[in-house]
Amino acid sequence: MNVQKMTGIHKRKQLPQSTLRYLDGSPRSFLERLQELWFAPKRFESTALYERLGVLLIKKYAPTGGDFFIRRYGIRIVDVRGNLDSLIHFERYTRRLEAIHEIVFLGFLGWSLWRAIVHQTTLLDFGFATVVYILLILSPAMLQRYNRLRVYPVIRRLATQTKVEG
Repeated sequence: MNVQKMTGIHKRKQLPQSTLRYLDGSPRSFLERLQELWFAPKRFESTALYERLGVLLIKKYAPTGGDFFIRRYGIRIVDVRGNLDSLIHFERYTRRLEAIHEIVFLGFLGWSLWRAIVHQTTLLDFGFATVVYILLILSPAMLQRYNRLRVYPVIRRLATQTKVEG
């Protein structure tokens, strides 16, 4: 049975395919299932958890999209409006940014580990570098996960409203 019949919207206004996965939750391909395995919110994740971990501080001062820089310099990475398409675009963009930060983190961590193994640096230096990498590279990935936790309910609500109105 196809997704549009399962969601009750065949013959009515057609929602974009990207929207349907927010309604029925079923990924479409092996790659999407793999991405969902990583990017989908975990049971332990909540906005309160990320706020306790300091994500609001990161959100305030992130140099490419923090509240301070947006107000002061007008830098805006993603233009988020209240419509469904813009929120879906934002959600996908947070996945991309999270993946970039995590890959860069692993690259720097691997490089630093290699340097420690071949004795080009001390273990203390390696530990210090790891802390710096977590603070500067991995913390923005945490912000992306926080943003997605906040945007998922809004996307589902708007998609459901669109489905009912259609």
